[in-house]
Amino acid sequence: MTLVKIGDVCNFQGGTQPPKNEWKSEPVPGYVRMLQIRDFTQGKDKHIEFVKDGKKLNKCKADDILIGRYGASVGKILTGLEGAYNVAIIKTVPDESKIHKRYLYYFLLNPRFKNFITNIGGRAAQQGFNKEDISDYRLFLPPLPDQLHIADLLSKAENLIAQRKESIRLLNEYLKSTFFNFFDNPVTNRNSYKEVKLGDLTTFLTSGGRGWGKYYSKTGERFIRSLDVQMNNIFFEDAAFVIPPDNQEANRTKVEPFDVLLTITGSKIGRVAMVPENFGTAYISQHVALIRTNGINPLYLSYYLSDINCGQYLIKKSFYGQTKPGLNFKQIESFDILVPPIELQTQFAQIVKKTEALKIQYQQSLQELEHLYGSLSQKAFRGELVAKETA
Repeated sequence: MTLVKIGDVCNFQGGTQPPKNEWKSEPVPGYVRMLQIRDFTQGKDKHIEFVKDGKKLNKCKADDILIGRYGASVGKILTGLEGAYNVAIIKTVPDESKIHKRYLYYFLLNPRFKNFITNIGGRAAQQGFNKEDISDYRLFLPPLPDQLHIADLLSKAENLIAQRKESIRLLNEYLKSTFFNFFDNPVTNRNSYKEVKLGDLTTFLTSGGRGWGKYYSKTGERFIRSLDVQMNNIFFEDAAFVIPPDNQEANRTKVEPFDVLLTITGSKIGRVAMVPENFGTAYISQHVALIRTNGINPLYLSYYLSDINCGQYLIKKSFYGQTKPGLNFKQIESFDILVPPIELQTQFAQIVKKTEALKIQYQQSLQELEHLYGSLSQKAFRGELVAKETA
């Protein structure tokens, strides 16, 4: 296995930027699709544009490997589309007698190369990078058969990760459909469920206070921020911790099991989740409201508030037209909540708990697979993954 400069086994070709008067939004004869970074990141059927075909255009095939050159997409690896590409993208042109295209693809995805590119692209004097900036970067280059073995191994791990993510997504969809199957369409309310103001179902409503920054710590008790509250889930990734003060403010903002948390300010107002039974000690930030309930199953309430036709409709209607969107306590208490029989709510909650338990297993499996992929990738591109390990 040899250590080579990437420029010795791969060339790089920048994109082109035709004048805007040669662009069209519909396909016409003599025109070719013009690829921009958003075509790869925002879906293949959105914002499609075409430019007049010509010899000056640099083009790519669907299996070519491209790299984002500027801004937030610097270092992003792009593939899967065919056409011309603009100046925000650079194409790799590997010498396939020396480096397998799939091996190159996984090398470019490696965090060490990503960090290298990001550091170049973030220089104050130069936004983005050029061919010359990366040509001297070195990589371990095993024989072509070993390159293919490594690429196959990483591809298998990548596919397992994708399958596990899809399983988690399907479980989330199952819970949404189960909610609808249990309670029908709340908009029509064909079951004539009683409608109650949320304030009448609440024993305690508060939000976090200011000034928690001085209590931040690497360890301690969990501090729940707006970004931690996702739809019917409290994220554990990049969790924040505090050493809470011994005062009334801390007691007021301390969560209890089965509290319902709702984001009330920021860019993602209306995300909601119930605090699980064994969550542990935690406190909320000023961007999160705490709803403590009575007379309604909190898990049912969380799913009701997360439903696009129920709580999400009420939430959007509450801050429509505001210059600085947000929810206050009066608005939250005024939400109309359909209250099915408690037995039905409990039955739904039991299904959710069983499904969430399965989802936790899948998420743990996903973490293990991602760790395996990362470990294999690091070993492979440090020259430590030999052929017998990939067999």
